[in-house]
Amino acid sequence: MRIRTIVAGTAALALLAGCGDSGGTAGTPTTAGQPTSSGNGGGAPKIENPLDVKTFEADPCSTVTPAQVEAFGMPGVSGRANNTALGTACIWLGASTAAKMAPGVAFLPEGTNLSTIVPNKDNTYKAFEPQPAIQGYPTYIALVSDARANGDCDLLVGVSDDKALTFTFQSDKGSPKFADPCAGITEFANLAITTMKAGAK
Repeated sequence: MRIRTIVAGTAALALLAGCGDSGGTAGTPTTAGQPTSSGNGGGAPKIENPLDVKTFEADPCSTVTPAQVEAFGMPGVSGRANNTALGTACIWLGASTAAKMAPGVAFLPEGTNLSTIVPNKDNTYKAFEPQPAIQGYPTYIALVSDARANGDCDLLVGVSDDKALTFTFQSDKGSPKFADPCAGITEFANLAITTMKAGAK
């Protein structure tokens, strides 16, 4: 499986200083509608119910529980932390399993959020596509290079006016989520938001 580290997906985001990422076509989120009030400038929506993710940022592999990972189709796959100067991250490597996929999450560094990313979208992304919000949190497919046909998708989610996460997804042919990788990562992001909203580990 052609697994790149999760940092490769977030590097462009950090370079913008309002920055960029990669991703695909979304699946069915749990809450329709994108927040529309924009108090952040540059078209970034204001997030009415900010989510405190500090605990999970310190332990990114706790954002999705083992039971959720199993329900996603990767029984027995554990997260592997991949923390760098760009931010804390975790990737679940299911390449050697029947799932043939690897979802991941990265907490973008301080100073990189929707208000710095959205205004630069036209200069950074091959495709930048607003999606229905996930549980009230604004969501975008943000593609530096469009690899959806290869089973890859990344999803940008704002959880507060100051904090954004990127969810990455890679899969190979034979994966049940290969044909629509963005539906896959939308499903995974929804699991993570559910866990973080509940404050569970």
